[in-house]
Amino acid sequence: MEKPGLLPLLDARLPLTEEGVAEAARLAGVSLAQAWGVVRYYPRYGEVREGRYLVDDPVARARGIGSLLEGTVGTHPPLGLEALAPAYVRVEGEERWVEVGGRAEPFATFRLPFALGHGRKLLPPEPTDTLEAYRAQGGLRALEAARKGDLTPEALLKAVEEAGLLGRGGAAFPTHLKLRAVARGEAPRYLVVNGDESEPGNFKDRFLLEHHPFLVLEGALLAGFAVGASRVYLYIREEFQAAIRGLKKAIGALEEAGLLLVPTEVFQSGGLYICGEETALLESMEGRRAEPRLKPPFPVEKGLWGRPTAVQNVETLAAIPRILEGLEAWRREEPKLFSISGDVAAPGLYELPLGTPLGEALRRAGGEPEGLKAVLLGGAAGVFTRDFAFPLRYRERLPLGAGAVVAFGEGVDLWAVLEGLAHFFQEESCGKCFPCPLGTTVQLALVQRRVRDARLVEDLASTLKGSLCGLGQSAYWAYRSLLEVEGAA
Repeated sequence: MEKPGLLPLLDARLPLTEEGVAEAARLAGVSLAQAWGVVRYYPRYGEVREGRYLVDDPVARARGIGSLLEGTVGTHPPLGLEALAPAYVRVEGEERWVEVGGRAEPFATFRLPFALGHGRKLLPPEPTDTLEAYRAQGGLRALEAARKGDLTPEALLKAVEEAGLLGRGGAAFPTHLKLRAVARGEAPRYLVVNGDESEPGNFKDRFLLEHHPFLVLEGALLAGFAVGASRVYLYIREEFQAAIRGLKKAIGALEEAGLLLVPTEVFQSGGLYICGEETALLESMEGRRAEPRLKPPFPVEKGLWGRPTAVQNVETLAAIPRILEGLEAWRREEPKLFSISGDVAAPGLYELPLGTPLGEALRRAGGEPEGLKAVLLGGAAGVFTRDFAFPLRYRERLPLGAGAVVAFGEGVDLWAVLEGLAHFFQEESCGKCFPCPLGTTVQLALVQRRVRDARLVEDLASTLKGSLCGLGQSAYWAYRSLLEVEGAA
């Protein structure tokens, strides 16, 4: 970091001692009180009990969390393993392991199976974890054109605008508007890749980071080049250790090849769902608790260290090289990645054109809509639906979010799934604004009692709508939608 970051300094001193925290605070130039506030805030700095933990995601809840918890010491937040659920985490001393199907692998080497990916443009036909493999697939052309001066920042921004690329992290904000706003700001400017994928049901960004790091990096470097960034940061979820190692190796390869147009480094996330909110992400990078900022000013005006900053989702940036390969082809298909899991024959990551009907997407994954009780669309901040004709695109009646699709068969207890979502929101609330911690706590109690009073849910919604960020503002969507699904059954 251009300024010493408190979190990296703390990470370098694990396991933490009083002396280590004091030294990190001194090097970061922050008070000891602020340093200890950060240590107490982020779970990874606390003591972790050894043992086996169930990864608590919607698919695990649907398969009977009571029996799955046998032989465990508790639960672990979702890790993007829904396509492999049920999954477990084993903690042995300082080591962590992912356990799927009775087979365990260290966090340091575990990656999602490559066979989970199904697509052409955004998904690699084969693993591309070397520069040579990526170049052989046609990669790096845009990056090399930018290096030679054959691609200008304005031409790149115009292509992104003409493609109509919307942010793939869930907000669906026009990408060119964000990039242009940062490009107009005073230097220094930054670009931050938001790789803190923590939304239950989503695993698209994890897959891209683990199996296609050069595509993500090319997109990030091109975006950084377009806005005149002085540095690119990849903010990656701390648990994605194999992805972090692969990205660092890929950055080194690009630098050696003379293609690292902008200085680039990896920053390990604070490890909370709220870290995915762009201003909370920036707070954590600056060495504070990940709490959302009041907006305006927006990050494009006053972001990291108070400078103009573009915070972009992994998939959004991965789309940029593909757009530059062929704008018309992109506009015809407009591919989007969908994480499809649950009661389908072939759970995995599917690249589909925006506008694909939900039922068709399910059939691609071997699911039969007629045999399903409902689908959770959009992840935790999503809705239950039985509208299988719904076109999967942004700015429609239902929220698409980051593209999570979790299917539930007729035998699933949807209230058990909803209880898991309500517990997730209650646990992940940062507590900065009172509507969110109050509302999510009340919601969990209502869901546990299986209260079906629509008027109470609307009162709950009125409270949560006053939250500072999207975590609280969307926390009730699944609850309200389940009542609607039950009423239509």
